[in-house]
Amino acid sequence: MEPLPLSGIRIIEPGQVWALPYAIAPLAMYGAEVIKVESTVRPDSSRGGPQPDNRVEGDAWNHGGAYHEVNRNKLGITLNLNTQLGKDLFKELVSVSDVVAQNFPPRVMRNFGLDYPELTKVKPDIIVLDSTAYGSTGPWQNYIGYGSSIQAVTGLTYLTGYEGGEPVQGGILYNDILGALTATYAILLAVAHRERTGEGQWIDLSQYQSGVVQLGEAFMDYTMNDRIPTRRGNSHPNFAPYGLYPCSGDDAWIAITVTSDAEWMNFRRAIGEQWADDAGLETAEGRLQHREKLDADIGKWTASRDKHEVMHQLQTSGVACGAVNNTREITTDAHLADRNFFRVSNHPSPIGPRPHASPLFNLMGVQRPPDRLAPTLGQHNRYVICDILGYDDKQYQELGESKIIGQIPDNQGVTPPPDPEALLRMGFLAEYDRDYKKRLGISPGEIE
Repeated sequence: MEPLPLSGIRIIEPGQVWALPYAIAPLAMYGAEVIKVESTVRPDSSRGGPQPDNRVEGDAWNHGGAYHEVNRNKLGITLNLNTQLGKDLFKELVSVSDVVAQNFPPRVMRNFGLDYPELTKVKPDIIVLDSTAYGSTGPWQNYIGYGSSIQAVTGLTYLTGYEGGEPVQGGILYNDILGALTATYAILLAVAHRERTGEGQWIDLSQYQSGVVQLGEAFMDYTMNDRIPTRRGNSHPNFAPYGLYPCSGDDAWIAITVTSDAEWMNFRRAIGEQWADDAGLETAEGRLQHREKLDADIGKWTASRDKHEVMHQLQTSGVACGAVNNTREITTDAHLADRNFFRVSNHPSPIGPRPHASPLFNLMGVQRPPDRLAPTLGQHNRYVICDILGYDDKQYQELGESKIIGQIPDNQGVTPPPDPEALLRMGFLAEYDRDYKKRLGISPGEIE
């Protein structure tokens, strides 16, 4: 079997939660040996949930769904970096590795004596990625950063919301994804640079900056026209129709985008409605002038139709549009199934089979990567310490006795998940689908 593209690259990942582990996930999937470093004192907090079937059972710290989604194909060890021996073991691991990737505030690794200047003393050509909220320099360098707060300072929150209304946070932690993807290609660039020059690299990545650069259109408007854009809901200042329209069914919507007069003609022919023949709608200026009536007429046309039927009808006529899918519709989508987007991984009881996202891309001539489960806490302690670092059984046992390593967290509590029925009443859930396993084809006994 041919090796995967990143075979031979070893990455140490003392990363937490989502942004950094998500960045390293595709590198692990395509062959890098990724060693995730946690501690029994402070395991990755994403291990806490969501818990399968909304229950907390047994070693629940190994069952968290968010943890499993971004840590597949990795090895997992525990090291207590609050001890000198733990730090020494980390440095030994650095000496036989290629990349260290972490997302703690800058002061954390500095205080441990494990920042880039110190690690270059161990391995001069090491590549170190510091993925932090605001970067490793500047007055904000040690500020705490979560997706919601970083999204706010980038300006995205200011632009999100309805015209005349208050700013609204996005439904997902958008900046985590932007920072993660930036980190992925930064590591690949650093590896390519080292292959050519033999030089290591310090990558100082700011998630704040990763978000700011995505608002190019708004910054261009300010720097070229002295205008500060604000919230405009689902509309666009230059295009119409451009928005979300109701369809038949409960909370069903379609997104329709027309960006040229030619696309408007395609739309007009596709729907065959007399009101769309109005000559005043043939130009972008005319459609913008009559936008409110235009949106109302389109909404009446879509309201009696299934959103997926509208999507296919307009797409086949050359109009960009998409059904507004919920998570159930996405996980059962025929197009994603045809592209084998979801894979089913068989977890031990009580989790059982669960679908996971496959690689976001396929490489021609490269085998489809295997898919290994995310590691349980400290699962690969012996392999890393004995097989990679060369410690004997007695030394390994002593590390466990002195609590440098371990497989059970010091605090075993996992916050019980809230009652789904209560979440429904509070409006945090649209629906609680008790038949989800049947819909996804993961009922016990159905997956080999």
